[in-house]
Amino acid sequence: MSDSTKRPVPADAGGFISRAEMEELCKNHDDEHVQQKSMGTHVKAMCFGKDKVLELLNQPDCTALRIYYGLKIDTDGDGIKEKKMVLVAVDSEGNDILPPAGDPATGSVAKSMSSALILDQGLPCPNYCSGGGTKPPTQ
Repeated sequence: MSDSTKRPVPADAGGFISRAEMEELCKNHDDEHVQQKSMGTHVKAMCFGKDKVLELLNQPDCTALRIYYGLKIDTDGDGIKEKKMVLVAVDSEGNDILPPAGDPATGSVAKSMSSALILDQGLPCPNYCSGGGTKPPTQ
């Protein structure tokens, strides 16, 4: 993002949606990836543990969370490209809070912190899904 379009990111960014809206969005995504689904390589979602997400959110200056879509190119010879979701903390000015880059030539508008964390390695669905069951919220 260029500095000219940078906008503050409030801690309450985002909005909750209904279950029906969620199901429609997810169905649309699944329908767009029907070929991957038939080959058994379709990833519907990623699950991240509460402890890891809270650790990411509890970093200094963090007011939000940004989720990047990623793609791990075949590294084990099976020809499958693995979908990834990469989570990073974001400050109130919209900067990613990242550890310093190994190569200064990469350049970034991201805010660098030596102790910053980047979260990946979520558990993919359908392998780690509930199978369609739901649990009502506890009061």
